[in-house]
Amino acid sequence: MPTIDTLALIGSLKAVLHEQIAHTDVIAALPSPRLTTIPSPGKWSIHQVIHHMNLSSGHYYRALQRVYTTGHSALRFRATFTPGPIGQFCVNAMLPRTNGSIPMRMRTLRMFDPAVTTVDEVRDPQEALRIYRSMLSGMLALLDQATVKGIEGPRVVSTLGPIIRFKVGDAFRFPIAHQQRHHLQIARLMQTGSAD
Repeated sequence: MPTIDTLALIGSLKAVLHEQIAHTDVIAALPSPRLTTIPSPGKWSIHQVIHHMNLSSGHYYRALQRVYTTGHSALRFRATFTPGPIGQFCVNAMLPRTNGSIPMRMRTLRMFDPAVTTVDEVRDPQEALRIYRSMLSGMLALLDQATVKGIEGPRVVSTLGPIIRFKVGDAFRFPIAHQQRHHLQIARLMQTGSAD
C-alpha cells in the first residue's frame, strides 16, 4: 500500500468537505418540489439522496466522534498514513473518476435505502439538508483535531458490520468518497432532472 502524507491527506479531505458544504448550500436554495420530485420510478429524489448520505455517512461520523471525543489513548499522529488494504479497495470502488464516471456501481443496503427507511427527517427536505450540512461541518472539526491527534488509532466498524473494520484515516476517506459520488448524482438531477 502506498503511504500518504498525513497532513496533505487531511488537507485534501477538508477541501472536498468545503466543496460539499458549498454545494449543499446551493441545493438548500432549491424550491421544495425540486428537492422531492422523483425523476422516474426506482430513482431517488435529491431529498432521498441527502437522506441516504445522512444514514450511511452518519454511521462513520458518529464512530469518528467517539474516537476523537473520548480522548482515545490509541490515537496517534504519524507523518504518513498507510491505508488498509480493504479501506483502499473500498475507497477506490467508491471514489468517482476524474471524468465524473463511477468505477463500480453498488446496490444500496436496505437499511440505507431512503425509499424504504422511514424516520422523521425524511419528511422535511430542509431538515435533512440541515442535518447533512451539520455532519459535514462536524467532519471538518474532527479533521482539525486529526492534525494534532492523528488518523491512526482504533479500528472503526464499517456499515457492513464488524467483519470489515477501517483504520481511522480510511473511516474518513470512505464516506467522503461516497459523498462525492452522490454529489455528482445530485448535480445531474439539478441539471437534467435525471441521475443517469
